[in-house]
Formats: sequence, structure tokens, C-alpha cells
Amino acid sequence: IEANWTQPLYLVVFLAVRPLAFLGLFLAVLSIGGRLDVASIGFVVVGQAVFQIVGAALQGPTHALLDDRERYRTIRYIFATPSSLLPVSVGRALVKAAIAGLSALIVIVAGIALGMPLRSGGIDLPLLLVVVPLGLLSIVGIGVALGAVCVQLRNDAWAYPEAVAGTVFLLCGAIFPLEVLPLPVQAIGAALPITWWIEGVRRALLGGASPGRLGGIPTIELVAVLAIGTVAIWAVVPRIFTAAIDRAREKGHLDRNTAS
Repeated sequence: IEANWTQPLYLVVFLAVRPLAFLGLFLAVLSIGGRLDVASIGFVVVGQAVFQIVGAALQGPTHALLDDRERYRTIRYIFATPSSLLPVSVGRALVKAAIAGLSALIVIVAGIALGMPLRSGGIDLPLLLVVVPLGLLSIVGIGVALGAVCVQLRNDAWAYPEAVAGTVFLLCGAIFPLEVLPLPVQAIGAALPITWWIEGVRRALLGGASPGRLGGIPTIELVAVLAIGTVAIWAVVPRIFTAAIDRAREKGHLDRNTAS
């Protein structure tokens, strides 16, 4: 379903060209500002790579629900089975995240080719194996809740996840430290598990911490905050999802066609 819009070769090209174009844009901006060094390259490359997965997992559940409602017209039949839309949404989000993971890997390889220094002694694999699943679970949870909310919307429901992803991109420290944001906005960024996820991946791959207050937090505390945030998200996401889908069914939104 995720790749049936084109041939495999063109899909691979798309997965490579799009993230590399964005990476080139961000590095060009740093170069114009006179701040392009190996540390900056590593900061931007890892942030851009991880956010490929973030954006896909945020948009996946919404697009899956809308696809099943409007393109395939199958969403109503799920309610005739003992199954639930929640595992369907989670599964579709994980598939999109896995596909985006290929783009993330391409960006990291490109960063290494540009001189991005990896951690002395090699990648911190234990740290990476802890923060990646935690971060993925947190963003999938947010995406699932967002999808259930978007099913309620009448117009432009397809565009809302991309708008949310763009906002999160500015808040989570993917391309610049949180300290460049206004203080109230910094607090919002620090409350996002994605911020801690990206920082954890940076430390696992690059070995060094990011500049600013976030970089001064010990790694064990960073992992603890990410774990707490992930647990908190999944403590409320199933309730939000169930309530939103039940409301959509009662209001007839599951039969709606927005002609998008």
C-alpha cells in the first residue's frame, strides 16, 4: 500500500533525493552564516535523519485512517470484526517509520561522507538500542492520537499531520539548539519526547552532547526522561483514540468523504 504509487526504483530515488535535498539546504544556510564545521554538520545530519522517522510516524496513522475511509472504503468493515482500529493505526505508523528509516540511513551515510565525526570508539550501540525504540513508541503514540482527532475534521484533514510535523520540527532541536527559541517556546520543546530522542541518538552516534542546557543533562537522566514521557503518552493515547473513534462512529464521520 505504501509503495504502490510508483515503481521500486523510483521509490528508492524518492527516499534518497528528498531528505538529501533538505540536508543540503540546511547545510547551505549554515555555510552562509559562517558556522559550517564538523560539529555543526553532525548536529544537523543526525537531527535531519531522525526527523525523517518522526514526520512519517506522525503522518502515518492519519493517512491510514483517511485512506481506509475514503480510498479503500474498508474502515466500516473493521467494526464488524473483533479487531480494533488501534493496532491497525499503530502498524501502519510503524511501516511508514520503517520506510523513513531508509531515508534516515541515507542521510547519515551522506553526513559521514561530508566529514561528520562519529563517536570515538564506535557507535554507542546499547544507548542506541534503548533510545530508538522509546522514541519511536512516543512518536507513534502521538501520531495515533492525532489520527483519531483528524478523523473528526471536515476539510483538509490530510494536511493537518504535515502541519503538526512542521511545527514539531521547529520545536524539537532538530536543526538548531533550543536556546535560540523564545523562553516559553523552549519549555514546549523540552516537553516533547522527540527532543530527548534526537539528543539521545546524537550522543549514541556522535559521542558528544548538544550545546546548551540539554547537553548538560547526564545521559542516564536523558533516557529516564524519554522513558517517562513515552509511558505517559501511552497511558492516555488508547483512551483518546477510543473516545475519538467512538465519537466519529456516532457522528457518522467514518462514512464521510472529503473528496481530498
